[in-house]
Amino acid sequence: MTGPSFEDLARFANRTRARSSAAAMSRRSLLRGATAGGLAVAGAGLLSACGVQGHVVPPGAKATGQAGKDYSDTEKKVVWATWPAYIDIDDKHPDKRPTLDAFVKESGIQVDYLEIINDNNDFYTKVDPYLVKGIDTGYDIMVVSDYMVAKYRTYDYLQELDLANIPNHDKMLPSVLKDPTDPGRRFSVPWAYGFTTIAYNSKLVKQPITSVAEIFTRPDLHGKVSLFSEMEDTAALALLALGHDPEKFTDAEFNEALEYIRKAKSSGQIRAFTGNDYLSDFQNGNTAVTMAYSGDVAQLGIDYLVTVNLPKEGLLAWSDNCVIPNFARHKTNAEKLLNYYLQPDVAAALDDYIDYVPVVDGAVAALQQLDPDTASSPLIVPTKEMEAKAHGFMALTIAQLNDYTSRFQQTIGQ
Repeated sequence: MTGPSFEDLARFANRTRARSSAAAMSRRSLLRGATAGGLAVAGAGLLSACGVQGHVVPPGAKATGQAGKDYSDTEKKVVWATWPAYIDIDDKHPDKRPTLDAFVKESGIQVDYLEIINDNNDFYTKVDPYLVKGIDTGYDIMVVSDYMVAKYRTYDYLQELDLANIPNHDKMLPSVLKDPTDPGRRFSVPWAYGFTTIAYNSKLVKQPITSVAEIFTRPDLHGKVSLFSEMEDTAALALLALGHDPEKFTDAEFNEALEYIRKAKSSGQIRAFTGNDYLSDFQNGNTAVTMAYSGDVAQLGIDYLVTVNLPKEGLLAWSDNCVIPNFARHKTNAEKLLNYYLQPDVAAALDDYIDYVPVVDGAVAALQQLDPDTASSPLIVPTKEMEAKAHGFMALTIAQLNDYTSRFQQTIGQ
């Protein structure tokens, strides 16, 4: 099975779309710029979310979340907590956000768009004290990653969406509506879908990488590999390399993956385990191979891209999602905003800018009209082969999540 052609990726990489420095950063990366040489993308997969099983509802709470007084009729506003550089920006006027500005003009609802989330867990620790006490967090919408949706739901911290206010809800693709973290999407609306690739600098790596296992063991890559410090990312990659399914594995298989990672680290095969700053070493040539998020790869201002066969083991997938916390003051207004972004033309305009995968029916066609070069990139509109290689991460209980994360962090020394 082959991946996208060199011509497809090269054509996309050489597109000329001006961007401000702020817009050149994706949600999962704080750095952007040109690499020293060519970049090779080794595979991808369409998304399937990971999740947390075992919904434990606190005493007295309702499984559909808890509503506060909704002031939407008298206070025409929405307070939105999100990540930096996660929305379209006018290149000539960086203070303008075209899709959001159009919603404000159309609806009369003012939006406080707050780029205040830089880490899922850090943000959770900020809002948890309010939610556990039954107090409004001050936010009407929060953007959180797939596994965190499950964690919030475990504690019944999210309100069920009123679909009467979101008639475009059924425009989400069937695969998105079947998300295991939130079946039927009754508590979340995806903001960005992406996948995790293996990227390498083709000027530093002469032999193509065709297998995930190669980055853990190949001698010519010794000391040149960067993996993510997030447990779900790197543990899943190790599971794939060992021939295990990251969507369904045993404790023994997880332990085997940890030992696999430990050996690669202790031998010096792995140079670093990094977070949002992973592109810095990669762009400076300190690492030749790195795990990479698709939006980052798509936005890199490089001269050319090459690709190889999809890694035989497959690769990883994730999503970030809009949710409405308990006691939100403007729930109806927030739902109207979510409905707006589920329009194909609006979704296409957003994905054209942030370079993630369209999840609304009709958005790909709209993207093809809006920006054919972007629509031709398999990093944004994946091929069927990529879709077939998708892997999420197994749903975990809170106890499992805490245990696996703790032991992973000990393994990588963080």
